[in-house]
Amino acid sequence: MPFTSDSVLRGTRVPEGGMLVALAGRHRARFARTVALLLVTTLLVVPPPPLAIAPAEASLEDLRERAEQSAQELEEANDEYVERQEALEEAQEELVETIHELQQTELELGEMREPLARLASTLYQQPSAGALGALAAGDLDEDLQTQSYAAKLSENNQTLIQDATDLRDEQIELAGQAQELQTTTQLEQASLAAEVDRLREQSEESSQALTDELEELGIDPDAYMAAANCDPSKASLAQGHPNGLLPSEALCALYDDKFLRADAAVDFLELNMKYVDRFGENMCITSAYRDLPNQHRVYAEQPPGFAAVPGTSNHGLGQAIDLGCGIQNFRSERWNWMETNGADHGWIHPAWAKSSPFEPWHWEYTR
Repeated sequence: MPFTSDSVLRGTRVPEGGMLVALAGRHRARFARTVALLLVTTLLVVPPPPLAIAPAEASLEDLRERAEQSAQELEEANDEYVERQEALEEAQEELVETIHELQQTELELGEMREPLARLASTLYQQPSAGALGALAAGDLDEDLQTQSYAAKLSENNQTLIQDATDLRDEQIELAGQAQELQTTTQLEQASLAAEVDRLREQSEESSQALTDELEELGIDPDAYMAAANCDPSKASLAQGHPNGLLPSEALCALYDDKFLRADAAVDFLELNMKYVDRFGENMCITSAYRDLPNQHRVYAEQPPGFAAVPGTSNHGLGQAIDLGCGIQNFRSERWNWMETNGADHGWIHPAWAKSSPFEPWHWEYTR
């Protein structure tokens, strides 16, 4: 029995007929080893999939911007709703007019039905002669006047038929317009209502998310929104007004029913945000802007020298504030924090308040 070349190399005696079988077996073994090697290599080389990283939590500024944007979108949608409602009302008026025209054509067609019916009956009875033959009634001695009258009547009948046809076409067209207007009106109303509802829900959700985050951080939502909604440029409206008689437009609300001049209010509220981050609560405000009547009240309650003469207090300019809850204690941790951070926002403890009179609770806005 002859040897194959492969059997000679390996010293193995393989029948010629079994060569393909042997080769197939070896190829399968080699393939299996290759697959195993690839699997091991893949496990060693290919890195594991990265761990999913949770998106960073939205900052307060992001939440505020979302809330303001949602509120703006809702306001714009409400304005658009009013405008489109007016357009719908005009369309409704057009629909009413169209229906009225449709009713008129139906009345006109009703008036035509009787002569049309008579004409149809005549043509049915005299199918070959038509209207002229019906008038002649077989009498060949009719004069020209009768023939002329018959021709005119025939012409009138043709006009009657054409008018009836035109009215019917107009009736069909008006009915289609009325249906289209009614459908469009209903769809517009439904679409508008759905859009406003969606934006209202979106606005409520974004506002609630901001409120929840503020409360979790221990920040008064009213104080935060006061800072966000206060325009510091309104402080210019205080120019020229006497101490203690500033216009309300020049002031901004803080919290606890306290007010300051607009620019001082914004800077104080921003400072308060940092204070909340550090101490977990708002700064306690015992006094802020004092109008002239309140200056007189405070002056009357204090011994001489302990309160500014009415009309001269920085409180009357909306640029002074008295603080408590630990800040009023000179060189306490909270007082020191205020001393360190207040100046960055324009708030300082004036030199006179450290000695004469000694008022560690009193801070002034210097920008």
